[in-house]
Amino acid sequence: MLIGIISLAVVAFILIGICFWQYKKLKTLQSQIKELLQETSAQISDKPQTPTDDMNFKTNTNLVITFANDALCQNLGFKKEELIGKSVFGTLMDDRESIKSNVLGYTNKILKKTKIVNNEILLRNAEGRALIMQCHQRPILNEILECIGISFICKNVSSAKEMQSKLLELSERDILTQALNQEAFFSCLEKDFNRAKRYNQDFALLVVEAKDLCKFINQGISFERGDKLLKSIYNLCAEKTENKCTIGRFEKTKFGLILDGYSREQAAALAQEIYESSKPIIKKLGVDTYNAQMLLLSYTERKGFTDTQDNMLERTNRHIKNALRKHQYGVTSSDNDKKAISTHFKYEKD
Repeated sequence: MLIGIISLAVVAFILIGICFWQYKKLKTLQSQIKELLQETSAQISDKPQTPTDDMNFKTNTNLVITFANDALCQNLGFKKEELIGKSVFGTLMDDRESIKSNVLGYTNKILKKTKIVNNEILLRNAEGRALIMQCHQRPILNEILECIGISFICKNVSSAKEMQSKLLELSERDILTQALNQEAFFSCLEKDFNRAKRYNQDFALLVVEAKDLCKFINQGISFERGDKLLKSIYNLCAEKTENKCTIGRFEKTKFGLILDGYSREQAAALAQEIYESSKPIIKKLGVDTYNAQMLLLSYTERKGFTDTQDNMLERTNRHIKNALRKHQYGVTSSDNDKKAISTHFKYEKD
């Protein structure tokens, strides 16, 4: 019996010793973890803080800046003292009447109706460059729910907008020549035609067809030279119009020039100028003098209020189709039948 009691006491003593050892080990581990956390916290506080995506500033009801966070100052290059106490106009926004009226228009909704407004606004950085910001604007309310100011939380979306614009431009361009592609060209033709029709302004369309010449070069020389031909025609048209008109490529070998403000006589003179100037350019591609003339140009002006852009295209296509069938290259239009075109008419466009 005594031996059993002694054995139990020894076991209990051993267990107490083990527990005490585990306790001391745990306390040491806790101390080490605490020191590690303190060291990590000190290292983090020593590092420069990077601005968050959200830029926040606040104004009173008169749009005088009362607060600007670090992200706003670091992203736009301002010091807080350069902003606080100053009007948003002349600091973060341009001090122009058009800008003021637009900003006051939607801030009044916030001040009078305590509405939350989400829209895009232009903020200036310290260098004066305008940046597109997507802003969440909410009223600042006091204890009795009166509006005492506005809080602006903004994200810089300028890069995204620029990228979107570039992608849109690329999607509307012909990869080979950089002219507008067929869909974009027809859309632009309709829009510009309807505007000219609404204001009863001069409007003409010029179409350059390189079908037979392109076929001759592709089959007789090389497809690479055929591609150079199409690029050369686009560059020539852009040069002769000083890049002031819209040029598109459609039906593979046709180039359309939208001549907003051109009279029929000006369109005829431009067609003749492009045709004559094209011959030496085409000859440089290794084409003989005879075949270098295998280019067709047709023009037409807007005819009254019942005309449409589709009718204009149909007229130029009809002139070109008839000329291709007869292998009569050069400038063609309904004027040819009336013998009204003057090949020596000097092209002038104000």
